[in-house]
Amino acid sequence: MIRLLPNILTIFRILLTPLFVYCLLESGLQAYAILIFLLAAVTDWYDGHLARRYSLTSDAGRFLDPLADKILVLSAFFSFVYLGVVKLWMVLIIVIRDFLVTGIRSYSLKIGRPMLTNDLGKLKTASQMFMIVLILAFLAIQSSLEGITQSLGALLKDWFAIIPHNQIIYSGMLLVTLLTMASGIIYIYQNRHNLRRWMGFQFWDS
Repeated sequence: MIRLLPNILTIFRILLTPLFVYCLLESGLQAYAILIFLLAAVTDWYDGHLARRYSLTSDAGRFLDPLADKILVLSAFFSFVYLGVVKLWMVLIIVIRDFLVTGIRSYSLKIGRPMLTNDLGKLKTASQMFMIVLILAFLAIQSSLEGITQSLGALLKDWFAIIPHNQIIYSGMLLVTLLTMASGIIYIYQNRHNLRRWMGFQFWDS
């Protein structure tokens, strides 16, 4: 059973995503979205911990784990675009980078040449997670203010309006986008031989 636990946790993280998006988009439930996202982050850490400690890594796990992360993260970012707090062009850059990296990773596993990684990729992931939690916190605060009594709510809204949260979110997302681009360029360069073989394989089959 323990051999299957990392992959079970990964699938559980994927199944959490629709519930996370629902709470994120439903007014008054953003605080629950934070809790669900943090739960998903904990399962991500724990399944990785189990896989390393008990040597439970597998091709399926190496494919599913980053895929589950991308499903959760991109669902959050596209929801933020829908809510008007994140620019679409930033998310599209993240999507394109992830598509290329996932394609190279899948092909690398197929030919038995594991993909090379770099520390900037870990920093990119951490920055994305941080920004998602930060944006969720801003949304939860705004949602909470709407439910407070009128006089107190007006006072707190005036105080919250002083915080340039739109600029903070834009600047943070710009940094995340640049880190994502940089890590993607490094990934592609480090694995350029696999990329060439992958593209040649795709064209050959078409």
